[in-house]
Amino acid sequence: MITRLGVIIPAHNEEEDILGCLESVQRSRSCAVDRGIDCRFRVLVVADACTDATEGIVEDFAARHRDVFVLATSFQSVGRARDFGWRHFMRIEEFTTGEDSDSAWVAFTDADSRVPEHWITTHLELAASGVDCLVGTVAPRPETATADLVATWHANHELLENHPYIFGANMGLRASALEAMGGVPPLECGEDEAIVDAVLREGGRIRRTDECRVLTSARLAGRTRGGFSSYLRQLT
Repeated sequence: MITRLGVIIPAHNEEEDILGCLESVQRSRSCAVDRGIDCRFRVLVVADACTDATEGIVEDFAARHRDVFVLATSFQSVGRARDFGWRHFMRIEEFTTGEDSDSAWVAFTDADSRVPEHWITTHLELAASGVDCLVGTVAPRPETATADLVATWHANHELLENHPYIFGANMGLRASALEAMGGVPPLECGEDEAIVDAVLREGGRIRRTDECRVLTSARLAGRTRGGFSSYLRQLT
């Protein structure tokens, strides 16, 4: 049974998008509560090498939401930022509850993304079914993309159950699975694919699902070289 949930959001100079991301996560949390899900909850934004107002925006949001925290780092690496975030979450939870890592779930999204209201509910329901790693789908946020780009995206991606894609903006893992693989690989790009490979090597159970699709920015100038924006430029 999952009793603790940590949402980890790496952010590098995301002052324009981080507030919308946090608001969507809070709506998803409220939806889970309304459905009777009882789970300790924390959101950790890892402000990685930020030189804009990202950190201050999160601090202001956290002042109104006691379960939201900001961690300032200077890794300049999304893999290391994700790893730092979930390890910090586990240190807090283990100190507070003393429970083992099998009862904790870590959900990852990105600062320029918007999660659906049932996102947390879906993660926790699949975790309760015995899944060790949820690999979800994403699509471009319509308000950030041209109609042609959105159409091209969907023409090139069949977003169904058991899909073949891997997106760091919509992924969740049992904390014990993260421990078994030694944490998130410290990569500047491609850490999401490395996570899935590692879970498979350890014999973990993976569920690829379109049940909780996340919408993410369609910007063509991204924060990570070789990341999602690079792929979108290839599509255009």
